[in-house]
Amino acid sequence: MLTPKLSIRHSGQSFSDTPADLIIVGARQVVACDPTKADGIGVIENACVAVCGDTIAAIGASKELAPFYGEVTQVVDADGGVVTPGLVDCHTHLIFAGDRSHEYYKRTEGLDDCGLTAAGVPWGVSASKARNAGLLLDDLVDASISRARTMLSCGTTTLETKSGYGLDHASDIASLQAAQWIAERTGIEIVGTYLGAHARPMEHADRYLDAMICETIPAIAEKRLADFCDVYVDPDVFTLPECSRVLAAAADVGLGAKLHTDARVNIGGARLAAEMRAASVDHGNMLSDHDLRVLADAGTSVAFFPGFDWTVNHPRPVDGRRLVCSGVDVAVATDLCPVCWHLSQQMSMGFACRLSGLTAEQALLGVTLNAAKAIRRDDRIGSILPGKQADLVVFDVPDYRQLAFRFGANSARWVIKKGKILVDGRPQAEGLTSNNDRKR
Repeated sequence: MLTPKLSIRHSGQSFSDTPADLIIVGARQVVACDPTKADGIGVIENACVAVCGDTIAAIGASKELAPFYGEVTQVVDADGGVVTPGLVDCHTHLIFAGDRSHEYYKRTEGLDDCGLTAAGVPWGVSASKARNAGLLLDDLVDASISRARTMLSCGTTTLETKSGYGLDHASDIASLQAAQWIAERTGIEIVGTYLGAHARPMEHADRYLDAMICETIPAIAEKRLADFCDVYVDPDVFTLPECSRVLAAAADVGLGAKLHTDARVNIGGARLAAEMRAASVDHGNMLSDHDLRVLADAGTSVAFFPGFDWTVNHPRPVDGRRLVCSGVDVAVATDLCPVCWHLSQQMSMGFACRLSGLTAEQALLGVTLNAAKAIRRDDRIGSILPGKQADLVVFDVPDYRQLAFRFGANSARWVIKKGKILVDGRPQAEGLTSNNDRKR
């Protein structure tokens, strides 16, 4: 553990003469999620955090932060809890209508992908197309906004979400517009990703790819609806040459690369990701040791989803310890989607430790700093350092390791985004409820 030390300067910016807009006091631990520290995570005991505007101004003992108090400074009492960076969910499919619970139930009966097909059970992305194709913006917002609110209440302040369930130009545009609308309505920061290459059409695949490249990708770039383009590299979905073509077109208009790949077989997606300097390779169950070395050298993160592996009963769940030992930056996400109704990164931490072999420290880094790296946001979110964006969560636990232990409950009490309180942990009348228990 680290002794509290005042830090008020970052990149030449000084807050020492500026009253704080908000100060968090009474924390047993402030977890900076700074792996350069001796303990590998930067735990500061009995510290306070001062916020000026939307920026972290200082971290230190109460008496050291005395100059930051002003007449209008808001005080948040952590009451012996733990302060972490806002949680980052770097891989979701937030925007969808309906679900595939029927598929989940069949999987619990022992059917795998081949068994589902043999039994005539609709499954996979194509099974969601009928429910999502042609939906309007309002329909998609209505279907998705409650999920975003729940994720926020559990401490997720930034998430990435993808299009790709309507599987046509208009549906992809509407999906990404819905994500932006939900971000404005809830305060959660949403990073858009275009995933037109999510499932292979039954016919005219070449024509579909041409439309993506010539119409949809330019339109998304012009409307600034996405930061990334994702592709699904799989023998039954799209080939390496096809995905390379899509990602090259996306790069031409300024979209970064992300890849769903090597989830069921090793198809070589990691090599394409390295060539494209992709932000992340996602799933990655079948990545080889050589693949991991190539990704580490390219600075490409690996994001894995223990909750999804558990949901679909994956025959080869990701070994998180192997990923960490390879030297890649390892992110953990929910992979919220129609067959994986998983909304809590707290639960992701529990899954990552118990099912995938991560330590509590590695799991917390996986949903904060490393998840921010997987969406190229680590310069401003994912850790508690002066000068970074004031995305903070106060958890009602006595030690940060409890987050991976108490994963069956929501321990988030205060959620702060860009210095604004979005979830208020103060008890209500008679002390029976709190704001994060109410429907927002």
